[in-house]
Amino acid sequence: MTSWKNLSKYRTAAALLLLTAAGTAALYTGTSGFRVISTEAGRRLDIADHPRALPVAQVVAATGQPQPATLQQALRSDARVAIVTFIYTQCNAMCSVLGSELQQMQDSLRQRGLHDKVRLISISFDPRDTPQLLASYAGKQKAQPGTWQFLAMPDAAQRQQVLDAFGIVVLPAPLGEFEHNAAFHLIDQQGRLARIIDFTDGKGALDTALAMAGGAP
Repeated sequence: MTSWKNLSKYRTAAALLLLTAAGTAALYTGTSGFRVISTEAGRRLDIADHPRALPVAQVVAATGQPQPATLQQALRSDARVAIVTFIYTQCNAMCSVLGSELQQMQDSLRQRGLHDKVRLISISFDPRDTPQLLASYAGKQKAQPGTWQFLAMPDAAQRQQVLDAFGIVVLPAPLGEFEHNAAFHLIDQQGRLARIIDFTDGKGALDTALAMAGGAP
Protein backbone atom coordinates (compact mmCIF):
# COMPACT_ATOMS: atom_id res chain seq x y z
CA MET A 1 0.00 0.00 0.00
CA THR A 2 1.26 3.45 -0.89
CA SER A 3 2.28 5.34 2.23
CA TRP A 4 0.99 8.87 2.96
CA LYS A 5 4.58 10.07 2.59
CA ASN A 6 4.88 8.67 -0.93
CA LEU A 7 1.43 9.97 -1.86
CA SER A 8 2.50 13.45 -0.78
CA LYS A 9 5.57 13.18 -3.01
CA TYR A 10 3.40 12.19 -5.97
CA ARG A 11 1.09 15.14 -5.37
CA THR A 12 4.04 17.55 -5.16
CA ALA A 13 5.51 16.18 -8.39
CA ALA A 14 2.16 16.47 -10.15
CA ALA A 15 1.75 20.05 -8.98
CA LEU A 16 5.22 20.92 -10.27
CA LEU A 17 4.41 19.35 -13.63
CA LEU A 18 1.22 21.39 -13.87
CA LEU A 19 3.06 24.60 -13.01
CA THR A 20 5.76 23.82 -15.56
CA ALA A 21 3.16 23.12 -18.24
CA ALA A 22 1.31 26.35 -17.46
CA GLY A 23 4.53 28.36 -17.54
CA THR A 24 5.60 26.78 -20.81
CA ALA A 25 2.21 27.54 -22.36
CA ALA A 26 2.40 31.17 -21.21
CA LEU A 27 5.94 31.50 -22.58
CA TYR A 28 4.89 29.93 -25.89
CA THR A 29 2.01 32.41 -26.22
CA GLY A 30 4.05 35.40 -25.08
CA THR A 31 6.90 34.68 -27.47
CA SER A 32 4.77 33.88 -30.54
CA GLY A 33 5.63 30.20 -30.37
CA PHE A 34 9.16 30.60 -28.91
CA ARG A 35 10.20 32.67 -31.96
CA VAL A 36 10.87 35.81 -29.93
CA ILE A 37 11.41 36.88 -26.37
CA SER A 38 11.13 40.69 -26.13
CA THR A 39 7.90 42.64 -26.51
CA GLU A 40 9.31 44.72 -29.37
CA ALA A 41 10.52 41.62 -31.22
CA GLY A 42 7.07 40.11 -30.76
CA ARG A 43 5.43 43.26 -32.14
CA ARG A 44 7.70 43.20 -35.18
CA LEU A 45 6.94 39.55 -35.80
CA ASP A 46 3.20 40.20 -35.51
CA ILE A 47 3.45 43.06 -38.03
CA ALA A 48 5.34 40.80 -40.46
CA ASP A 49 2.61 38.17 -40.10
CA HIS A 50 -0.25 40.68 -40.17
CA PRO A 51 0.58 44.00 -41.92
CA ARG A 52 -1.21 46.93 -40.27
CA ALA A 53 -3.24 49.77 -41.71
CA LEU A 54 -2.05 53.18 -40.55
CA PRO A 55 -4.05 56.02 -38.99
CA VAL A 56 -5.19 58.97 -41.06
CA ALA A 57 -2.92 62.01 -40.78
CA GLN A 58 -2.58 65.25 -42.69
CA VAL A 59 0.92 65.90 -43.98
CA VAL A 60 2.94 68.65 -45.62
CA ALA A 61 5.96 67.97 -47.81
CA ALA A 62 9.27 69.72 -48.27
CA THR A 63 9.12 72.74 -50.52
CA GLY A 64 9.55 71.65 -54.12
CA GLN A 65 8.32 68.11 -53.51
CA PRO A 66 4.86 66.67 -54.35
CA GLN A 67 2.30 67.78 -51.77
CA PRO A 68 0.02 64.88 -50.73
CA ALA A 69 -2.88 65.80 -48.46
CA THR A 70 -2.61 62.76 -46.18
CA LEU A 71 -0.05 60.20 -45.14
CA GLN A 72 -2.10 57.52 -46.88
CA GLN A 73 -1.92 59.41 -50.17
CA ALA A 74 1.83 59.78 -49.75
CA LEU A 75 2.30 56.07 -49.06
CA ARG A 76 0.02 54.91 -51.86
CA SER A 77 0.86 57.50 -54.51
CA ASP A 78 2.51 54.84 -56.65
CA ALA A 79 3.17 51.10 -56.69
CA ARG A 80 6.53 51.26 -54.96
CA VAL A 81 7.35 49.81 -51.55
CA ALA A 82 8.35 52.61 -49.16
CA ILE A 83 11.05 52.61 -46.51
CA VAL A 84 9.92 55.08 -43.84
CA THR A 85 12.07 56.68 -41.14
CA PHE A 86 11.29 59.30 -38.49
CA ILE A 87 13.57 62.30 -38.04
CA TYR A 88 13.74 65.98 -37.11
CA THR A 89 15.86 68.48 -38.97
CA GLN A 90 17.84 69.72 -35.93
CA CYS A 91 18.90 66.21 -34.91
CA ASN A 92 22.65 65.76 -34.48
CA ALA A 93 22.84 62.11 -33.46
CA MET A 94 20.46 59.33 -34.51
CA CYS A 95 19.19 61.14 -37.60
CA SER A 96 22.74 61.48 -38.90
CA VAL A 97 23.13 57.69 -38.80
CA LEU A 98 19.79 57.25 -40.53
CA GLY A 99 20.68 59.88 -43.12
CA SER A 100 23.92 58.11 -44.00
CA GLU A 101 22.11 54.77 -44.39
CA LEU A 102 19.41 56.35 -46.55
CA GLN A 103 21.96 58.10 -48.75
CA GLN A 104 23.55 54.71 -49.43
CA MET A 105 20.13 53.20 -50.17
CA GLN A 106 19.31 56.02 -52.57
CA ASP A 107 22.64 55.63 -54.38
CA SER A 108 22.18 51.86 -54.61
CA LEU A 109 18.64 52.15 -55.97
CA ARG A 110 19.60 54.66 -58.64
CA GLN A 111 22.83 52.94 -59.67
CA ARG A 112 21.00 49.62 -60.05
CA GLY A 113 18.01 51.16 -61.80
CA LEU A 114 15.65 50.00 -59.05
CA HIS A 115 14.27 53.36 -57.89
CA ASP A 116 10.99 52.42 -59.62
CA LYS A 117 10.63 49.58 -57.09
CA VAL A 118 11.43 51.19 -53.75
CA ARG A 119 11.35 54.77 -52.45
CA LEU A 120 12.40 56.47 -49.24
CA ILE A 121 10.22 58.64 -47.01
CA SER A 122 11.50 60.57 -43.97
CA ILE A 123 8.82 61.95 -41.65
CA SER A 124 9.56 64.70 -39.13
CA PHE A 125 7.93 64.51 -35.72
CA ASP A 126 9.08 68.05 -34.78
CA PRO A 127 6.22 70.60 -35.08
CA ARG A 128 8.85 73.28 -35.77
CA ASP A 129 9.86 71.67 -39.07
CA THR A 130 8.33 73.71 -41.88
CA PRO A 131 8.32 72.78 -45.58
CA GLN A 132 11.23 75.20 -46.04
CA LEU A 133 13.29 73.56 -43.28
CA LEU A 134 12.52 70.13 -44.69
CA ALA A 135 13.67 71.29 -48.13
CA SER A 136 16.92 72.60 -46.68
CA TYR A 137 17.47 69.33 -44.82
CA ALA A 138 16.72 67.32 -47.97
CA GLY A 139 19.32 69.36 -49.82
CA LYS A 140 21.95 68.61 -47.18
CA GLN A 141 21.12 64.91 -47.52
CA LYS A 142 21.48 65.15 -51.32
CA ALA A 143 17.99 63.67 -51.65
CA GLN A 144 16.63 63.05 -55.14
CA PRO A 145 12.92 64.11 -55.04
CA GLY A 146 11.81 61.17 -57.16
CA THR A 147 13.43 58.70 -54.76
CA TRP A 148 13.47 60.31 -51.32
CA GLN A 149 10.58 62.38 -49.94
CA PHE A 150 10.34 64.44 -46.74
CA LEU A 151 7.08 64.99 -44.83
CA ALA A 152 5.85 66.61 -41.63
CA MET A 153 2.60 66.19 -39.69
CA PRO A 154 1.21 69.50 -38.43
CA ASP A 155 -1.66 68.11 -36.30
CA ALA A 156 -0.39 67.09 -32.85
CA ALA A 157 -3.04 64.44 -32.14
CA GLN A 158 -2.64 62.82 -35.56
CA ARG A 159 1.13 62.98 -35.24
CA GLN A 160 1.02 61.06 -31.95
CA GLN A 161 -1.31 58.43 -33.42
CA VAL A 162 1.13 57.83 -36.26
CA LEU A 163 4.11 57.63 -33.90
CA ASP A 164 2.22 55.13 -31.76
CA ALA A 165 1.33 53.03 -34.79
CA PHE A 166 4.99 52.87 -35.85
CA GLY A 167 6.25 52.30 -32.30
CA ILE A 168 8.26 55.54 -32.18
CA VAL A 169 8.85 57.09 -28.76
CA VAL A 170 9.88 60.76 -28.68
CA LEU A 171 11.04 62.48 -25.49
CA PRO A 172 12.04 66.15 -25.07
CA ALA A 173 15.74 66.73 -24.42
CA PRO A 174 17.78 69.83 -23.48
CA LEU A 175 18.47 72.59 -26.01
CA GLY A 176 15.30 71.90 -27.99
CA GLU A 177 16.38 68.43 -29.04
CA PHE A 178 14.64 65.05 -28.70
CA GLU A 179 15.53 61.54 -27.63
CA HIS A 180 13.90 58.99 -29.92
CA ASN A 181 14.20 55.43 -31.12
CA ALA A 182 14.67 54.58 -34.77
CA ALA A 183 14.13 51.80 -37.29
CA PHE A 184 13.43 51.18 -40.96
CA HIS A 185 9.67 50.77 -41.46
CA LEU A 186 8.67 49.02 -44.67
CA ILE A 187 5.31 49.94 -46.20
CA ASP A 188 3.79 47.57 -48.75
CA GLN A 189 1.98 48.54 -51.96
CA GLN A 190 -1.33 48.69 -50.06
CA GLY A 191 0.03 51.37 -47.73
CA ARG A 192 0.32 49.02 -44.73
CA LEU A 193 3.13 48.73 -42.21
CA ALA A 194 4.56 45.34 -43.17
CA ARG A 195 8.07 45.09 -41.68
CA ILE A 196 10.25 46.80 -39.09
CA ILE A 197 14.03 46.36 -39.36
CA ASP A 198 16.80 47.67 -37.10
CA PHE A 199 18.27 51.02 -38.15
CA THR A 200 21.73 49.42 -38.14
CA ASP A 201 20.73 47.02 -40.93
CA GLY A 202 20.27 49.28 -43.95
CA LYS A 203 21.25 46.56 -46.40
CA GLY A 204 18.79 44.11 -44.88
CA ALA A 205 16.03 46.72 -45.01
CA LEU A 206 16.70 47.50 -48.67
CA ASP A 207 16.94 43.81 -49.65
CA THR A 208 13.66 43.08 -47.87
CA ALA A 209 11.93 46.05 -49.51
CA LEU A 210 13.12 44.95 -52.95
CA ALA A 211 11.92 41.41 -52.31
CA MET A 212 8.50 42.81 -51.29
CA ALA A 213 8.43 44.87 -54.48
CA GLY A 214 9.37 41.93 -56.67
CA GLY A 215 12.75 43.40 -57.52
CA ALA A 216 16.15 41.73 -57.29
CA PRO A 217 17.68 42.15 -53.81
